[in-house]
Amino acid sequence: MNKKAIGTNAGIIWNLLNDYQKWDIPKLRKATGLSEKEIYVAIGWLARENKIEIEPSADGNEAYYLLIEYYF
Repeated sequence: MNKKAIGTNAGIIWNLLNDYQKWDIPKLRKATGLSEKEIYVAIGWLARENKIEIEPSADGNEAYYLLIEYYF
């Protein structure tokens, strides 16, 4: 896996998260067709860029959603 592929995968996930919903890994795998490893690496990329939020979900897993910042 190279940086270009990781960036591309991060873009794919970012576009899915753009629907203002919370996503978990199984939903992301089904929607993207990416492997779990590819998803976690892309999530790391987005987290490093401070683009997403990660929070525990009710079932004990994690939920991912976009970090929306408003500037006035």
